Amino acid sequence: MTKLLHQDLTGQIIGAYYEVYNNTSRTYPEYIYERAMIRELQQRHLKVKQQEEYQIFYKDNLIGLQRLDLLVVDEVVIELKVAATLLARHKAQTYSYVKTVDKQIGLLFNFGNQKPEFERVYFDPGKRAVKALANQEREVVVPDDWLYPDLAYQIVGGLYEVHRVLGAGFVHRLYANACYYELGLCGLSVKPAKRIQVIYKDKVIGDIAFGHLLVEGVVMVFPVALQYIQDIKLDNLKQWMRRNDIQLGILANFDAVHLETVILRA
Repeated sequence: MTKLLHQDLTGQIIGAYYEVYNNTSRTYPEYIYERAMIRELQQRHLKVKQQEEYQIFYKDNLIGLQRLDLLVVDEVVIELKVAATLLARHKAQTYSYVKTVDKQIGLLFNFGNQKPEFERVYFDPGKRAVKALANQEREVVVPDDWLYPDLAYQIVGGLYEVHRVLGAGFVHRLYANACYYELGLCGLSVKPAKRIQVIYKDKVIGDIAFGHLLVEGVVMVFPVALQYIQDIKLDNLKQWMRRNDIQLGILANFDAVHLETVILRA
């Protein structure tokens, strides 16, 4: 029988999860379960790092910092959720974090379900190149009736590359920075923007932080990281595009198992 990597260690961690789950209600915010997990792990004499920041690189470019919930004995990444049930995107997020800190094992625990629920995530560094080659063969299809079809093809291909390299689970600004670098690598002129004006009934009422990109002076790219892409009101983005005399926009949601894109025409 094949023994799993870090089997004894992950067994202790899973035991700590069940102990916390069985001695807490399902009504607490995530940080309460995190503190309880730390207490249980420390009682098992396991070294735990909490909410540490890690540098995130995209093709050798530093794009920002990301915090992890817990890292146990510098080997196992722990991601905690309080959800009705674990979704594929939660597992994809955990996989991204494991890959980011160059570890091989992650444990995803849910405290929101009425039954204990967890997933074990394994990252094999040796398969990274094989997976990359397989993804390079994916064809990006751009309809002929798109505005700037050749440029749009390059942009969408670059967005897929960012999602392939980083995966789901990071904050919005990291994806915006990665898109800036990737589209630049594609030979495109890219101008980053950090804020967007909010227009209400044709009147500017303020501005908010919202990283986006102007590509070749004619296409706006809006990278986001949302559970539901529908939370973005498209008319607001279109108003901003019209204000800047831009006819084509591409909204890309990276916080998903598969990249979600929406084409915007002002």
